[in-house]
Amino acid sequence: MWILSFLVILCGTTIAFADHWGYPIEQANGVVKGEENWGGQCALGRRQSPIDLAEDASVVGYYPYLSFINYTQPIQNAKVRNTGHSLQIDITDGQEYLMTGGGLKGTYMMDQMHFHWASEHTLNNERYGLELHIVSHEKRFGTFAEAVKNKNGIAVLGILFHVSDAHNIDLKNILDSAEPIKNGVGQSSLIKAPLAPADFLPKNRNSFFRYEGSLTTPTCDEAVVWTVLTETVPFAMLQIERFKETTDDVGAQLTNNYRQLQRLNSRPLVYVKSYEESASSMTAMSISLLVLTQIVRKLL
Repeated sequence: MWILSFLVILCGTTIAFADHWGYPIEQANGVVKGEENWGGQCALGRRQSPIDLAEDASVVGYYPYLSFINYTQPIQNAKVRNTGHSLQIDITDGQEYLMTGGGLKGTYMMDQMHFHWASEHTLNNERYGLELHIVSHEKRFGTFAEAVKNKNGIAVLGILFHVSDAHNIDLKNILDSAEPIKNGVGQSSLIKAPLAPADFLPKNRNSFFRYEGSLTTPTCDEAVVWTVLTETVPFAMLQIERFKETTDDVGAQLTNNYRQLQRLNSRPLVYVKSYEESASSMTAMSISLLVLTQIVRKLL
């Protein structure tokens, strides 16, 4: 009987730890030390995210343009929520914000957007100040909960932000709206000004890295096809500090909320250039081949 009681208590403790997870604490010098120690698939998986998006580890791919349907439509009654791990905008207005094309094998419907500070992915070993994740599920599965059970059932679009002198007006909208709930985990606040998903996208949406990976938070399900755009978006250093004022589920300031880099583990990493870049490269190659052919003919 005592053994059974002990097992029940132990199981309850395990569940409690699984529900409460966090990030290694940022040191005074700004360096983040330690691993997450989240366990489960987060520790044992072979297709985990994020990764370093290194050109020298990638192969060049040529895909049609990504298509964003209804992304320019403002989100009705948009709210920002303090999840205890991020600031998140949930899509609950019934509008279908869809992403397709660009080599994706299905049509993906947006569920939510959330932020990581600093960036989770790095570009050629360079970490950026902020990363936005637009999380969508493949429409044929109906819900996120069902889609996450399937390989590539989830698509995440990653957008990196670089530090500049100018404030990002769309981030200001989010941060101003989140001010009343920055210390209230689970609380939501109406977003003050109209907000459309396209507001956060860079001009060039057709140059990106693509790979198969996982969610970057527990339970780290390996169900994600990742698209990380290579053109970055500007925002101000002071806006990073405002994100850091968000408190987590134990009342501490969330000074960082990015997961450590994971191993690529022989996964294909595809670097997709925009059609303009690809066309320029192909034209240059054609000219080089033509010149080489003429030289060879003269020598014969």
